[in-house]
Amino acid sequence: MYVGLFKWISIGPISFVNLITGDFDKTWSPHFLNVFLGWLILIAEPTLSLLILSGWRPRLVWSLAALFMFMLVMGRTILLKSDVIMNWEYLVLLLACAALSGGEAAQGQNQV
Repeated sequence: MYVGLFKWISIGPISFVNLITGDFDKTWSPHFLNVFLGWLILIAEPTLSLLILSGWRPRLVWSLAALFMFMLVMGRTILLKSDVIMNWEYLVLLLACAALSGGEAAQGQNQV
């Protein structure tokens, strides 16, 4: 949540989107997709963290967080960033959290 809020407060939404589009416009990715990616990152980071903390549909939220992390890791890979190898560890951690979070049906059975 801290990283997501930092982008809104310290960097600013327009500056962050310009930063993302500036990096990805140099690749094969189209500009409109890069703008969408910037806004998706700005919205998804704080939203997913709040949903994780709230406990609402944990398997769904952890799975969305893992999918989001995969998108970020692939983005760093497209940019040929050498530090991307460290991000794969977080992706595996998110996948483990999604797998261990249990389904909503399983949680309902435990509350008998």
